[in-house]
Amino acid sequence: MKDETMDTEEKKGNASLERIDANDEYKEQTQDQWNNDPCGSHYVEDAKEHTLEWYLQVERYRYDEYGPWMPEDMEFSRHSGKKLLEIGAGIGTDLSQFAKNGAEVTDIDLSAGHLALAKENFELRGLDGTFVHHDAETLPFDDNTFDVVYSNGVIHHTPNTSKVVREIYRVLKPGGKVIIMVYAEHSLHYWARLVYALGLRKNMLEEWSIGEIMSRHVELSETGAKPLVKVYTKKRIEKMFSTFKNISVIKRQLIRAELPPYTSWLPLPLLGRIMGWNLILKAEKP
Repeated sequence: MKDETMDTEEKKGNASLERIDANDEYKEQTQDQWNNDPCGSHYVEDAKEHTLEWYLQVERYRYDEYGPWMPEDMEFSRHSGKKLLEIGAGIGTDLSQFAKNGAEVTDIDLSAGHLALAKENFELRGLDGTFVHHDAETLPFDDNTFDVVYSNGVIHHTPNTSKVVREIYRVLKPGGKVIIMVYAEHSLHYWARLVYALGLRKNMLEEWSIGEIMSRHVELSETGAKPLVKVYTKKRIEKMFSTFKNISVIKRQLIRAELPPYTSWLPLPLLGRIMGWNLILKAEKP
């Protein structure tokens, strides 16, 4: 297992973490957020941290309760033997699915805290992977390196998302595939919770922009970090990836608790396709 960390060290609690000097406040907030509040950790019920069961509880919640559509739509079992890069793998939950299904995987992450946990996750599972601490706006890989680039809920947190898209194109091999999830503007979560419930009913729009509301309330945080959060329409994300071919975009992600009781008779997967919080783009490099 390869570990390619870089840049200066910073003390966070009892852990000594690498920190990238990004010279950007949003990227500093991103590191503050996920160095201290690992993605998925809030849903662990009773397992001890740094054990395999801790990671498995995160995994079970993610695929059994939160997003049962993910294994199929994100193609976890379809890339055996391929070189796959995940941008921002978090604690390695999705990446481990690709790895155990035979992909040769690499994780690049701005958060040293996430990267350390992803590496530990792989070690506990007996999986191989390469882990790189770096900014995705300047990927440290040669042209035409990967067969697949995957990223789930990450590139909408970086200031220059278009630059990440250009880097993805560069490091993909001709014929290679990109699978990306970003947050959807045309969604129940955006309009009902963020704009209406928080912005209007709680009068937050009188003080903050919708962008500031998202930074403060979209990602779970116990530290007060305010990472950049952006939302996209299908048209906008297709335009960003217009240099690719065979572009498709689907919408997913809705849980029953977000819906009013009178919708209980409607099938949840159908509602997710109409008003879900996630836009998933797939495309190929010519």
